[in-house]
Amino acid sequence: MSEASIEVLLDDFETKENWNITGPDADRTHITTFAEGAPSKTPGVYADGAAGADHRAVALLVREAAADLEIELAPSAGKSFDIPGRLEALRLWIRSPHASVDVFARVGAGADARELPMGRLAASGEWRRAGHELAESLTDATVVGLRIRLTEVIKRAGEVMILLDDLTARTAR
Repeated sequence: MSEASIEVLLDDFETKENWNITGPDADRTHITTFAEGAPSKTPGVYADGAAGADHRAVALLVREAAADLEIELAPSAGKSFDIPGRLEALRLWIRSPHASVDVFARVGAGADARELPMGRLAASGEWRRAGHELAESLTDATVVGLRIRLTEVIKRAGEVMILLDDLTARTAR
């Protein structure tokens, strides 16, 4: 981490309005909010200096969940997650009590976007931080999507719940 690195909040996930569910399994997934943010973390600060909130998290509820089901999230129309400066790392808090998951972020623009693996997380009721450290920083990047692949489903009845909180970028100026 360079001396001039700062962690910038891209989305505090206090509202579901910033994201749309896309992809082939979109009809099996519902997006809502849940009155629980990731504990023991300081609310992040946006690039403009405004503090994020820490009262809610986005909840993805998946019907008929099975291994290899993929949930894709894209920014809502008019919403962008631009990363000022040089992107060094991307991080996301996640809690997935009902399924083990692989988490990915798409960063870039259009055909130049690339997928960053953020982590493989075993099913757990605890909040954990997924992330990706870039070998070489990217300048003026944009998060254009998130993808979550269920790798093992623990809960067999009802909906599988996955909670997301605080998408952050470590940047250098």
